[in-house]
Amino acid sequence: DYQQAAADAFEGVAGSGGSGVLVLPCGAGKTVIGLGVLEKQQCECLILTSNATSVGQWIAGLTDKTTLDPSQIGEYTGQKKEVRPVTVATYQILTHRRSKEDEFEHMRLFNERNWGLIIYDEVHLLPAPVFRATADIQATRRLGLTATLVREDGCEQDVFSLIGPKRYEMPWKELESMGWIAKVDCTEVRVAM
Repeated sequence: DYQQAAADAFEGVAGSGGSGVLVLPCGAGKTVIGLGVLEKQQCECLILTSNATSVGQWIAGLTDKTTLDPSQIGEYTGQKKEVRPVTVATYQILTHRRSKEDEFEHMRLFNERNWGLIIYDEVHLLPAPVFRATADIQATRRLGLTATLVREDGCEQDVFSLIGPKRYEMPWKELESMGWIAKVDCTEVRVAM
């Protein structure tokens, strides 16, 4: 029910939604929520994530939990360069350039496409100086997913200006008490430095 509530909160009341951020703890099913939003939008989608393992997890989720044909799902990484109606890529590949003075080699390809939705997995990474360039890719709507908005550089608020407001948050203690995520046991271990 909380996954449905998160997807509905992104959608907004009577279609008044736009773009925004959903904050849920690890293991809460942010990928499933993203798939739910994509299902409601019925549009071309770019999914950006932090590493190749996450790309594989998103593709597995798309293949397993949707009716999309595998030929409609593209992987854009260092290993493959497929742009399809639903494309999963890493922040790193989109912001790759040979030197600081050069243009991003792959960005133009993604700017030429009419994305209906961009899903920013681990959206708390977006304010990083290089990754924030991906926020310039044209899209009708933007969805940010994260377990935490905390950043060491204090740029948490930049996420909202780049993506949109926080539309939903589910505290981990609530999910823990409902049995949806494992009980958390925190232990402090001090080590000599």
